[in-house]
Amino acid sequence: MQRQIDPYTVFSRPKREPGKVRTIASPGPVLMDIQRWLLSNLFERVRPHRASYAYQPGRSAVQCAKRHLGATWLLKFDLHDFFHSVDERAAYRVLQTVGYNKLISFEIARMCTRLPDGEARAFTRFNYPTIDSYPGRAPGFLPQGAPTSGAIANLAAHALDDRLWEVADRYDLVYTRYADDMTFSTLGHLDRVTVTHCIADITKAVHQSHFRVHRKKTRIIPPGARKVVLGLLVDGDRLRIPVPVRQRLEAHIRGAATFGLAPHVEHARYSSLGGFVRHVDGLLRYAQGVDRAWAGPLTERWETVLKAEGVTALDRELW
Repeated sequence: MQRQIDPYTVFSRPKREPGKVRTIASPGPVLMDIQRWLLSNLFERVRPHRASYAYQPGRSAVQCAKRHLGATWLLKFDLHDFFHSVDERAAYRVLQTVGYNKLISFEIARMCTRLPDGEARAFTRFNYPTIDSYPGRAPGFLPQGAPTSGAIANLAAHALDDRLWEVADRYDLVYTRYADDMTFSTLGHLDRVTVTHCIADITKAVHQSHFRVHRKKTRIIPPGARKVVLGLLVDGDRLRIPVPVRQRLEAHIRGAATFGLAPHVEHARYSSLGGFVRHVDGLLRYAQGVDRAWAGPLTERWETVLKAEGVTALDRELW
C-alpha cells in the first residue's frame, strides 16, 4: 500500500507490429489472489456500459462483431495506451461512484494500480486524497497483467462510452468498444464530408474523456472494401473467419502434427512452446464461437497432437 516494494513481475511480449513490445506486469501470488477476489466480488458485479463487450462475463468479441453485420461503412479507432490512461485517481472515482467511502476507495484503488519504474507524478489534477503516513504519493496506473485492470478500465471509460454513444446516435451509427478497439458502422449511406465531421466529433469526445486516439490505427472502410471487426468478416449476413486466419491455423496444426510440436514452434519463430500452444488454443476457442462445423474437427486434431506430445491440461493451465 505504501509502494515501498514492487509486488509485480515485469516482462515483455512482442506486439504484432515488428520491433515493438508490450510490457506485462504480473502481480505476485498474494496480490493476485486479492485482485481476483476483488474482480469476482466487486468489479464484475458493476454493470458496464452497453457499448462495452470486453472483460465481462457473458459478453464476447463475437457478440461485439455481430453488432456490425452487413455494414456498408466502418469507422475503426484505437485508444492509445488504454490501461496506462487509467490512473489511480480514475480507479478511485469508479469506486466512489459504486458507493464506497473515501478510505476504502483509496485503498482498493492503490491495490489495483502500480507505479511504473522511474515515474513519479504529483497529484495535481482532480480532488484526490493522500495519506500522510504513506510515502508513495504519486498515482499508480492500471498494470497490463493484473486481473482487475480490464474491468476497472471498462468502468473508468463509462463517460467515454456515453459521449461516443451520443455521437453515434447523432450520425445514425452503431457504436461498440472492445477494450481499446472502438468501431462505428452503418447499414446506410455516408459521404466523405459527413465522415470527416464524424471523425472530428469522435476524436473530441475521446479527448474530453481523458483518453487519446491512436491516429496510426484509425481506419475508414467504405462500401466495396473488405470489412473486418475484431478479426471477423462482417460484410454479409453472418460472421466469417478470414481465409488467411483459417490457413494459418490449419498450417500450424498440420506442421505440429507432421514435424513435432517443438520443431514447428522453432520453425514458426515463436518465443516459447507455451506461448504457441496458448496462441493456437485461443484461435480455436474464437473459431468455435463463429464456425463450429469447421473448428470442431480442427480442435480434435489439435488435441490429438498435444496428447501425442505429452502436453497435459495442467501444462496448458500453467503456461
